[in-house]
Amino acid sequence: MERETVKRWRHAAFLAPLGVAAMVRPAWAVQIHGGAEGLVAHQVGHVLFAGCTVYLLWLSRRNRWQGPGWGHFKGFLWLTILWNVLTFSGHWAHSSLPDSAFVVVGGREVGFHVDSLAGLIFYCASLDHLVLLPALICLAFALKQWAGAEGGC
Repeated sequence: MERETVKRWRHAAFLAPLGVAAMVRPAWAVQIHGGAEGLVAHQVGHVLFAGCTVYLLWLSRRNRWQGPGWGHFKGFLWLTILWNVLTFSGHWAHSSLPDSAFVVVGGREVGFHVDSLAGLIFYCASLDHLVLLPALICLAFALKQWAGAEGGC
């Protein structure tokens, strides 16, 4: 190919994704699921995610995954299982709370009253980032150790 043709293709390859990105609509981080079916589908997702994580943990024990990074990866798996159990419980507790448990100002929930076991479970589950962040840090350490290992993974 000619040098100019290659240059044009490079420009097109660079500009095409930008054009596509400019046409997308916003997707908000937290999206409400429709009705009870949405919550059930979401909860099934947590069960499947936890189940797959348990399967990976079982494989790690059966195959005796050892060496650099595998300890951190197992920590990631355990914390991910805990996170799924915690968030599953939180979604369940949230659905069983009365509207009066939430403080609403200007149409937005700004506070919460803990006055029942479901309320306490919901409050603790809302701190799920205290479990998920260490899980992701464990994963990052595992990936870093694997990338540094001779010959990669």
